[in-house]
Amino acid sequence: MSIDFRVRPPVPSYKSAEFYTNIADVSQRAARFGAEISPCAKTFSMDDLIKEMDECGVEQAVIPIRKGCGGNNEDLLYLHENWPNRFIGLAGIAPLMGLDKAFAEIEQYVKHGPCAGIALEPAFDPEPWFVDDERVFPLYEKCQAEDIPVVFTFGGIFTPGLKHYLPLAMDSVAATFPKLNIALSHGGWPFVTEVCQLAFNRGNIYLAPDMYMLNAPGSSDYIAAANGILYDRMIFASAAPIISVRDAERHYRTCGVKEKFLPYLMEQNARRFLHL
Repeated sequence: MSIDFRVRPPVPSYKSAEFYTNIADVSQRAARFGAEISPCAKTFSMDDLIKEMDECGVEQAVIPIRKGCGGNNEDLLYLHENWPNRFIGLAGIAPLMGLDKAFAEIEQYVKHGPCAGIALEPAFDPEPWFVDDERVFPLYEKCQAEDIPVVFTFGGIFTPGLKHYLPLAMDSVAATFPKLNIALSHGGWPFVTEVCQLAFNRGNIYLAPDMYMLNAPGSSDYIAAANGILYDRMIFASAAPIISVRDAERHYRTCGVKEKFLPYLMEQNARRFLHL
């Protein structure tokens, strides 16, 4: 069995998101990584997503709410109520919209709700910000003090600029908050070697490369990390529906990660990070 660490399911607030509306573009993107899109991308069907997960042996999927894509944290309650134990929510937080509001959402959805942590997207918030922006430090302090996992969208193709993904900024945050549990969705790509060093040097950082583990420049470094220095901090993810759960799961298992390290990559590291 496995846990998929990044899935954007067909929930109400994603109905107008580009990964469910621009199928031609999403399909050509997947093809560049040697994959197909999830069936649910075309049907907008939760049943199709769960069927795909079942066929791949994916027991649970981690759901980061992307406020920049119109996501609403109420959808995490909807998933929890209708498909208990299949989805693990990460409440989307946009800290520069107000720390009081951010703290209230953490209380509602994480402390007193079903979510396992929070999702931050500095480059895509209504007001973009950088991870070492001291205005956000009170949020980090709260999550460190209360042991709340923080998942950043950090890396990838679509961004206002690579300046948002500079490893030195994340290194500064990890050093300033050494007990803050941090995971990097998109794995810091394209700064692959740098973030591998960062994760190795700062023991509070995990890497979830998702689609960038599939036939992308630098993917061999992720594989090398999973086979050695970061075997206990690399995490499987698909980025569905852009990459199908099926294709991502198959690739992660056959890309060259040694059999003895696969349980860490496919499930155990995610469970440890999320305190499951």
